[in-house]
Amino acid sequence: MNKLLISASLCLLSTSAMAGSAIKQLDVLGDAVTFTLEQPKSHAIPGCVSADNQQKWAINLNSLQGQAMYSLLVTAVSKEHLVNVTPANRCESVVDVEQAQAISLITKTVGAPDSGILLYKGDGKTVLGKIMSTSGYRNQNYSQDTYSFAPVGGATRLETVTFYRVPDIYYANSQCEGDAYINNTTTPDYPNYSQALDAYYHTPINPTAQDYIKIHGDAEVYKLNDNTAECTAMGRQAKQWTSSMLRLVPMEHPLCGTKGCIIK
Repeated sequence: MNKLLISASLCLLSTSAMAGSAIKQLDVLGDAVTFTLEQPKSHAIPGCVSADNQQKWAINLNSLQGQAMYSLLVTAVSKEHLVNVTPANRCESVVDVEQAQAISLITKTVGAPDSGILLYKGDGKTVLGKIMSTSGYRNQNYSQDTYSFAPVGGATRLETVTFYRVPDIYYANSQCEGDAYINNTTTPDYPNYSQALDAYYHTPINPTAQDYIKIHGDAEVYKLNDNTAECTAMGRQAKQWTSSMLRLVPMEHPLCGTKGCIIK
């Protein structure tokens, strides 16, 4: 029961908890531990705290919860993780230092340990791994690039990911808005990336008549250039494409997310 209570208290974060921060200093003082974070406190500091200890936190090593929190702090220092602290709003372990009610760790996003070209998620911050090799293929309808990368955190083998890119997409709308279409009915059911929209799409697995641009009849078709994002008229009506121009469905890439992966 005690272990369950300790786990719950360590995972609990109230609205007054500080944002994640690295540990600046960690000291053991007998049966108490004090520590300071790089990020200053943002909450109202209790009146029991002295002027010199405004940014310090304390935990009690005589309790199981305190010992567990100290273990988390040591892990944070050794692994360069960030720390979240929930204040107890009182002084306890040390008479003039604010008590920490709960502590949790946030894994710090880091790149590969050495230099090289890295593969990032679409947020541009989360590193997926170090690129080890690449290959590609191009034709008039689409292109694909395959990357082998060493995942962050290590693995028993290299991971491989292939990115398909549709050069241009089409609309039955002069503003290139609404349903998007691709002039290719054999596109793989894998996320296809549009650079102009910075988003991923796939084609319907079992397309019906409603999935083709021809349903727009006399509407003029416009092309969105994937490199320039220019919307230009094709000089043809939607009904003239009788067996191609298949609708694209927005989707999330399993690695990159909603935006395109970034290489840098």
